[in-house]
Formats: sequence, C-alpha cells, structure tokens
Amino acid sequence: MEPLWNWGNDIIVSIQAVHNPTLDGFFNAVTFMGEAEFYLLIFPLIMWAFNKSIGQRAVFLVFFGLTVNAWVKDAFGHPRPFEWPSPADSPVLDLNQNTHGPGLPSGHTQASLMLWYYLAYHFKKRWLWVLATILFVLISFSRVYLGVHFPTDLLGGVILGLMMLLLFIKFEDRLVSNLRAHSIWLQVSLAILIPLVLIIIYPHRDAVAALSALSGFSLGIILDRHIIHFDVTGSVTQKVLRYVIGIITLVIIYVGIEVLQPDPDQTLYIPIRMVRYAVGGFWVSGGAPWLFTKIKLA
Repeated sequence: MEPLWNWGNDIIVSIQAVHNPTLDGFFNAVTFMGEAEFYLLIFPLIMWAFNKSIGQRAVFLVFFGLTVNAWVKDAFGHPRPFEWPSPADSPVLDLNQNTHGPGLPSGHTQASLMLWYYLAYHFKKRWLWVLATILFVLISFSRVYLGVHFPTDLLGGVILGLMMLLLFIKFEDRLVSNLRAHSIWLQVSLAILIPLVLIIIYPHRDAVAALSALSGFSLGIILDRHIIHFDVTGSVTQKVLRYVIGIITLVIIYVGIEVLQPDPDQTLYIPIRMVRYAVGGFWVSGGAPWLFTKIKLA
C-alpha cells in the first residue's frame, strides 16, 4: 500500500497548493454534511415534515452503515494522509483538525452516498438525483482537500456504501414486514439486545454512538407505531414549529449529556456515550412525535 499512499499524498499536496482560508472554511462546511451532527439535523426534518417511513429507514441504513464502517476501518488500520509516512514528516496539511482513527474506508463518502441516493431513489425527483450527485462529489472531494483521506479511502467508501445501499433497498420491505410480524415485547428486546451485544463485542467509540442511537431510535419507533401514531401531514407552520421545538430539545439532550461525559480513557465514557445517543435517538422517533401530538402540532 505504500506506493498508493505516496501517490495519494502527491495528489493531495497538489490540491492543497491552492488552499486558503476561504476554501478551507467552505470545504469544512461541506465536510460537516457527512458528520453525525449533521444527520441529527437532517433526519428529524425528513421524519417530522416529509415522510416518516422513508426517514426511519434512512436512519437505519446510514447509522448501521457507519457502524460497519468503524469495524472495517479498524480491520484495515490504514493511516491518514497527514500521518504518512509519519505525523512529523507528512507533506499533507490537516485542514480539518477533527479526525481520529484509521482512514480506510471513508465514512463521509460512504454515508453521503447511502443517504442522498437512497432519498433520491425513494422520492423519485430528478432534482434530488442531481442534488445527491453534487453533495456526494463535494463531500467526498472535501475529504481529500482537507488532507484527511487518500483517494483510495474514497474508493473504499464508495464500494462499501454502494454494496450496503443496494442490499438495503433489495431487502428493506422484507425486513420491515418480518419485524412487524413479531410481538411488541420481542421487538423491544431486539431493539435493546442486538445493539448492546454488538457494543459489548466491539466497543469502538463510533460504533457505540451509532448502535446506541439505533437502539433508542428503534424503541421510539415501537412506541410511535403502537401508541402515538404520528402523522407528518399538517400546515407549513405546524411543520416549522415541530422542527424548531424538536431540534432545540434534541440539541439540549445532545449537549447536556455531553457535559457529563468523561474522557475516553475513563470507565464511564462508554456508558454515558450510550445514554447520550440512545436518548437522542428515542427523542427523534418517539419523544418528539408524542410531544407534537400533545401540543396539537400533529
């Protein structure tokens, strides 16, 4: 892999030759659209204002995809461009300052491909296909410009993301039907136990976040399906108020619990991280819809 990494660094250095504060700010903003915090903003918008079912399924696709990405990254253990051949000797600038862990495959590339093309596939709007392509290309390129991924990392993200997207589209209806056929208590048990077992087996920090979010999110879906029956229809004013109220509360949950989170090397780091993302996931799919119905916004 060393020749490929050297080749990749040559390309990145050529791209970064034109870097300046304006471009750095632009591509950092673009790369944010491939991060977990952005998904905490976009998924509620889809679920609370446009299409609950598509939004719910997109969450499972992206967050489970990010879990697999974390596992694959650790399996390959490839360096970042700014770490090659060593952090002191690399010619590549780290213009993001917000990356950690191995680089292959690119999670931003994988997730942006899965999310935006999944939405384009289901909503069947030509403009959304165009938007999906633009965002996918920009987000992927931003990772190279910022010096946090080799071009080969992007290729790995494309391969893994495309495989997971096609498999999910093929089997999603069958999976949903099979899950709904089981009792509510079995659904609750699966929502708690499957993520918990996977976390115990492999407590990677990114996988912990994604799996915990999916656990809480799944419990919220079960609550909504059997008790709340949230409907996304309503006036524009209702939808705007839903989003504003729901997101403010989600940010309070996300930031509030983060204050309690200790350093990664401490014992309570993983449990509190699990609570943080599980509560956030539950709020999006169950807590917020319940509130919306109670205050007549749904």
